[in-house]
Amino acid sequence: METVRLIIKYKDRYICDNVHNKIGFIWIPPYVSESCFDNVDIFIALLCSGNMSNSYEAVRALNYVEGLNTFEDFFFEDYLSEIEEKIYIYDLDRALSECKDEKLKNEYEINLRNLPGTLVSYSYEELLIESKKYKEEKAILFETDEETPFLYACSVHQVDEYLLKLISQINECRKENDVLLLYSGGKDSTLAAIRLKNAGYNVHFIHFDNGHMMDADKPYLTFMKTFANQEGYTFRYQNKAVDISNLFKSYFDYWKKKHGDNLDGGNLDSEIRCLSCRMAMYTKAILYAKNNGFKYIAEGARISQKFMLEQIPMIERLKELADKYGIELLFPVLELVDDEEEKQELIENGFSSKGWESKCLLGRQAMDKTPEDEKTILTYYEKVLRKNTELIIDCHKKYEN
Repeated sequence: METVRLIIKYKDRYICDNVHNKIGFIWIPPYVSESCFDNVDIFIALLCSGNMSNSYEAVRALNYVEGLNTFEDFFFEDYLSEIEEKIYIYDLDRALSECKDEKLKNEYEINLRNLPGTLVSYSYEELLIESKKYKEEKAILFETDEETPFLYACSVHQVDEYLLKLISQINECRKENDVLLLYSGGKDSTLAAIRLKNAGYNVHFIHFDNGHMMDADKPYLTFMKTFANQEGYTFRYQNKAVDISNLFKSYFDYWKKKHGDNLDGGNLDSEIRCLSCRMAMYTKAILYAKNNGFKYIAEGARISQKFMLEQIPMIERLKELADKYGIELLFPVLELVDDEEEKQELIENGFSSKGWESKCLLGRQAMDKTPEDEKTILTYYEKVLRKNTELIIDCHKKYEN
């Protein structure tokens, strides 16, 4: 069986293997059958749930329901990256930082307090020293016969500088050309992703749930049906259905308390509502970009859609806001007018011309606005939305520092 290597980032260190006093990356056991993630998912779920024995097997048999629950609680595919074929890194730090369940976080802490077998925790600097120490030695692999019980499944590669270089370059690579795309699953954001990729960017997807979405997970399912299986595309899904419901509500409440909320009409109400939702997205996106090293954020806004939040006066203001935090906003389809042209470009790049975005129950079709309406919308942005966005981002920055 082809060797699969894994390293787990945890508490700003790396979980590795230590056999015969030689540090190496984890060689994933084959277990019973090959899984979608080369059995890395099984290994991580057993390790983090405290169900792994010193021989890297399950300490007890898990029934079907227990197995599903274990996977749901202790393995998050969004934080597993295949940095090269059969070489994985699992960022458990990021998974836990974004987990809202404090009880579950405590379970992780308890389960990982005493790592099983020979698994050990090292800093990057310590691993680098080990790699130089054994630079002249060849990695030793202990192969197992299929008929022989898998008693000690985690034979290792010694630490090699090549793999360490890959890990160390992840953030550096992100600084250069990684872009965080606000993805809805629709045609505009899909074409935005394609154009970004063709322009040389590495596209990372993120989508949001404002609490009023039908099929809030549809963008991720759309991604899995299209980009995840598209030959030549290596997109990553950074986060699925980020909850912005409370933030969106707080942003719109300022307007609602004074003017009400006419869901059946009210063009101005609808525009303010949509802008409040988009600013909640930008608040979360900027924080996420800052915390994860992204220099670019992109979205599928189009002037021809007529929404005020997609017009030049708002685009300029959004760019100014992002620039304050060292982030550049990209709008790959902003000037696109012809829907037929969009369909053809999607088809030419091997994608369906149909969009599968989740439906917002609060959404309304954009209508023409009077100059007074536009002035009111921009004033609400300046006096309420921007101020609150900056306050939240700055408070998070202070807390992190």
